[in-house]
This record gives sequence, structure tokens and C-alpha cells, in this order.
Amino acid sequence: MDCYVVEQVQAARPTVLARVLESLTQAFVKHAEPSTHLDLDEMPDRLKRDLGFLDGREPRYDDRAPL
Repeated sequence: MDCYVVEQVQAARPTVLARVLESLTQAFVKHAEPSTHLDLDEMPDRLKRDLGFLDGREPRYDDRAPL
């Protein structure tokens, strides 16, 4: 026979001041974060080359006409 015990945990609730400070911190951090989008037009060629977007060759085109 198994005996299971369920214990209730009393978690401390944050104070109103702590919640306001956390909200303000998140608002300021959100504005300070850089954009998550990668803008290839604004990126210097050396970074494009390092990331593999530029390899020093012309783009490859398919010479065959579509059927």
C-alpha cells in the first residue's frame, strides 16, 4: 500500500513596489534591446562574408530555360 502526502507550499507574494519596479525594468530593457531582425542591407560586407552570405563570386544563375 502506498501513502501519498500532499503538502501545500506557502510562496511569498511580491510586494506592490517589487511588482512596479519589475514592470518598469522590463519596459526599459525592452526598449534597449537591439532589433531581432537581421538587416542584410545595413550590414557591412565583411560581416556578410564572415556569415557566409558573400563568397566573392557572382550569383549563380540557371542557364536552362523553364519548360
